[in-house]
Amino acid sequence: MPAKDIIKVERILFPVDFSESSNRAALWALSLARRHKAGVIVLHVLDTSLEAAGFYVPHMSFERLDEEMLLSAGKMLSAFAAKHFKGYRNVELITAVGKPYMEILKAIKDRSIGLCVMGSLGKKTGAERFFIGSTTERVVREAACPVLVVPPKG
Repeated sequence: MPAKDIIKVERILFPVDFSESSNRAALWALSLARRHKAGVIVLHVLDTSLEAAGFYVPHMSFERLDEEMLLSAGKMLSAFAAKHFKGYRNVELITAVGKPYMEILKAIKDRSIGLCVMGSLGKKTGAERFFIGSTTERVVREAACPVLVVPPKG
């Protein structure tokens, strides 16, 4: 392959939902980042719907819920990145609020992402995925960059 045909990835987006799939996909994101000497943007999208609230902060009053959820999600993201990207210096952490697939697509566009690496299954069950559609599936269909989908096992 001629040198001009070599693909160079400068920024990798790694959306994380703290699932087992995210743990496995982090290995791929870090490996590819090292190979391409790319920056990694680790993104967690805080879903502020009532059904998701207990994932971050159980038994919290509504007055402080959003603030505490954002703080807790930021701490979880920092701990995740410290564990999975330890020693890699070109890592940026972002906690966003909104619908996960929309925030991921927005980050891809706004930050000129060259590759998105994400796990194939998050917290959704089979019935939820059938009616709602998984975040990963939506990102794969609509992303403006290649998306590497890492299966949970294998």
